[in-house]
Amino acid sequence: MRRLTTALLCLAVLVGCARPGDAPVQVGPAADTGWTTYQTDVTAVRAGADPRSLVLTVALLGDADGCSRNPRITYFTEENSRIYANVVQDSRLSAVVGACPTHTPGEVTLTAPGPIAGRTVVLNEQPWKPDGAEYQRCDPTFGCGPMPKDHCDQAWVGVAVRGMDVSRHSTGSVEGCDGTWLVMTVPFDPVPCGAEARPGCDASVNVRRYFLRWAGQGGWETIANSTEAGCGRVRTTEPAFPRKLCADLPRP
Repeated sequence: MRRLTTALLCLAVLVGCARPGDAPVQVGPAADTGWTTYQTDVTAVRAGADPRSLVLTVALLGDADGCSRNPRITYFTEENSRIYANVVQDSRLSAVVGACPTHTPGEVTLTAPGPIAGRTVVLNEQPWKPDGAEYQRCDPTFGCGPMPKDHCDQAWVGVAVRGMDVSRHSTGSVEGCDGTWLVMTVPFDPVPCGAEARPGCDASVNVRRYFLRWAGQGGWETIANSTEAGCGRVRTTEPAFPRKLCADLPRP
């Protein structure tokens, strides 16, 4: 009897030592929470044999029975010359850590009431544009239209500023650009006191001059910055930077 009492006391101590927030460990069938619907990543799109259809390559959860079933289109609509659809799959093991560690390719056919005729298709809120028999993801910055050919276009300048460690309200003021080299001023924070000035707030602005080089499809890359007049330190960093773009510039 004494041994039984001692064992029960030890068990109570062990239970009492469990820390709040510790997750219970589930083994085998107990981890099966039933089938749930999840969004499916689309990795490629191509025209189908039927002019009303597209074949979507999707990433299915893999490596175990119960990871994935029934990939399909759930939502479909046509609006403003675009096709919108959601692509999903069912899984009963997705929420189990380590149960479905890989992806396997699968296919889903999207069928429209009429010919698709090269229209943009938006799948799980990601737009794709036609490129021959294939479709390409639209650029997250420039959308489905063509990228500006002029590297000095304000759209490319905006992309460069968004990649800098400055306020999201900051914009670049171009001082010189020849398509290969760019110099501009960018305030660290143009609205430090908010959209409207507040009493007691010092709205001083720290403005720097940035020197950039065109880096191809990635856009502009920063090579130097300065708070000095003229070319500052850029020609020490990059002697090829043209003096004519910055020699006569005042202090930012």
